[in-house]
Amino acid sequence: METEREGKNAAITVIRWSARVLGVIFVGVFLLFAMGEGTPGNSIGPLAAIWFGLVWIYAVAMCLALKWERAAVPVGVAALLAAHVNGLFLGLFEYPGHAFVNVVNPILLACWVPVLLYLLCWRLEGRGRRKAVL
Repeated sequence: METEREGKNAAITVIRWSARVLGVIFVGVFLLFAMGEGTPGNSIGPLAAIWFGLVWIYAVAMCLALKWERAAVPVGVAALLAAHVNGLFLGLFEYPGHAFVNVVNPILLACWVPVLLYLLCWRLEGRGRRKAVL
């Protein structure tokens, strides 16, 4: 019985650290993108600026999730959902005919991986707590 709980705790630890590492990697990649877009001569439209702002919120949330994951991950989820909605409008207004491509943006979809790993970790922790109480 004790080894089963230790195995589950080890799995939760691996999932949590995987989410942390992937979150930091995505923040680093985003910073590289932001530096490239921030160079003189590059101008972006207002919807793209909103999208970059939402991704900045996601990046800050992933940094804060290293310490306060219960508070930061819902902010990251909200920012990603808003970025998907903004991507839809970005495709409709700035690039007609490309709305689906902007919503199913592979880079934006990859940003969901750390968030989903955090949520999986919480689910596994909750399942263990319910069994321990009974």
